[in-house]
Amino acid sequence: MDDLKLSVEFIKGLWESDLSDPTLGLPVEAVDHLRSPSRAPPGLGINEDTRLAICLYLESPSDALYKTTRAAVMQRYQDSNIPSYYRSKRLVAELTGVESVVHDMCINSCIAYTGPFLGLDSCPTCSEPRYDQFRVEITSGKEKVARQQFHTIPIGPQLQALYRDPQSATYAHYLCQERSHILQEIEENGCLEEYNDVLHGKDLIEVFRDGRIGEDDIVLMFSIDGAQLYAKKASACWIYIWVLFNLAPERRYKKKHCTHQWIHTWSKQPQES
Repeated sequence: MDDLKLSVEFIKGLWESDLSDPTLGLPVEAVDHLRSPSRAPPGLGINEDTRLAICLYLESPSDALYKTTRAAVMQRYQDSNIPSYYRSKRLVAELTGVESVVHDMCINSCIAYTGPFLGLDSCPTCSEPRYDQFRVEITSGKEKVARQQFHTIPIGPQLQALYRDPQSATYAHYLCQERSHILQEIEENGCLEEYNDVLHGKDLIEVFRDGRIGEDDIVLMFSIDGAQLYAKKASACWIYIWVLFNLAPERRYKKKHCTHQWIHTWSKQPQES
């Protein structure tokens, strides 16, 4: 399949995609959260041990560190009951509705097995098998375990969680307030007295004025950049983030509030010299 046909297939898949489509990888619980989000602040009614476990999970870069810290805490405070790493992971997903979407990918990061590649058993670029061949062989083909996977965290559940917390929801009122201020000042003076935010740009002012962005809308900026990692290899690393314009400038670009980010790397075989 040539590049043009592949592009058409991927575009068609995006247009026809639906939350209920199992090939998207969204768990049923995550779809339910998206369609019927809870309005209660997350974390109500949990005990101190569980609260500590959630903090450990969110601050631990690996399950090994979580398990080591958990063991140390439980040895020191023997009456404590800190949930396992898996249970804490599930609890965070249940409380927030935020879950990662998992897809198989080539062991060399050539492709992701989605869209027209979904049913393939090997990579069309490097021919590496998709599944662990040892597991396939010893189970007579009953178990197919991907050799490599990647995770994507959808933006929707993160925004829903943001608005469930009273404090962060208050912070996210900035766009509504600033939009009202911009429209009022332009109506009274014909222009803004000061331009110090991206919301003060001509394009955004136009969509404020014609109502395409209302007072209750969420506005996101998609920022992406890439870099070639090695001079003599055909490899690239693409980094992208979502920036939430509903937050004030002094908050939206800080690491704490700019959490919607993913790193995907595609690598090909070294070029012949």
